[in-house]
Amino acid sequence: MMPLAERLTFTVPLSGADFKLAQKFSSEQKNSDKSQQVFLNTLAVLAVNFYCQCLKVETNLEESTIGHYNQRILMDSADLKIDVLGKLECRPVLPNENICYVPSEVWSDRVGYVGYVVVEIDEEAKKAILVGFVEQIETDELLLAQLPDIDNLVDLLLLAKNKQLLERTFAKNWDEHESAKILNAKQQNFVCLDDPALPTIDKSITSPLYKAKYITLRRRTFILFVRITPEKEGKFQLLVEVQSYRGERIPSDLNLKLLSLSDQTLKANLTKGGDYISLEYTLQLGESFQIQVKRAEEIHTEQFSFD
Repeated sequence: MMPLAERLTFTVPLSGADFKLAQKFSSEQKNSDKSQQVFLNTLAVLAVNFYCQCLKVETNLEESTIGHYNQRILMDSADLKIDVLGKLECRPVLPNENICYVPSEVWSDRVGYVGYVVVEIDEEAKKAILVGFVEQIETDELLLAQLPDIDNLVDLLLLAKNKQLLERTFAKNWDEHESAKILNAKQQNFVCLDDPALPTIDKSITSPLYKAKYITLRRRTFILFVRITPEKEGKFQLLVEVQSYRGERIPSDLNLKLLSLSDQTLKANLTKGGDYISLEYTLQLGESFQIQVKRAEEIHTEQFSFD
């Protein structure tokens, strides 16, 4: 494992507002050790939250442990809620410490938790350093010298950012009620998938996003399906399918393309069935794209921009 001085880290300036909030929460505690614990936990969470803001990743402090009075008193937890991802446990250490203590209440298997970030709190220098990240632990002590750096955390947060942007795009341009109605009525996946049943749509980072909508071209209605599956390797698997609304054969002049925002063709439909056409494509993290459905001179376009 690389020395701490050579690992990928991120330094966060701790503001007066950060210290004020940490002091406020710590002053609620009657025990001095518990007060110090809450103080450091709060600063660790705020430091990771700052890092997320730098990456434009949406978080929710109110749904984190430090946002709840009873949890601050009863638990030694420093989690940060990240939309579409889950919760990150932010464990504080002091300068020159070699071990990060992780209480059993936060290293046991907890649903919705995606990893542990170790944060060095330097109160005198008014800074915090994100020094390492692990997805799972089975002990109450993490040796800092053996701790992986935050490289995997960066990938995870960027993946969350893209998924947040995707969900915002769908919320803005796709009717959720219509989409759910179509998917429930079909009671199936896309035609070109083996499993005929729709999977449970959850909020885990790698769960697929399924959407559907009606589109009309030359006075004929079709159903546009989109499935986007995030992968931890920093890619997205995209599946697009256009089906006939009433099961008729797809007209010969109907075409499906995937385009860049500059209208460069990334992929054209390669799979064509009796009542559907489809395409699959692997998108890189942050890659913007357009879905174009064309019939004769009429065009329907859906744009997904990550700029």
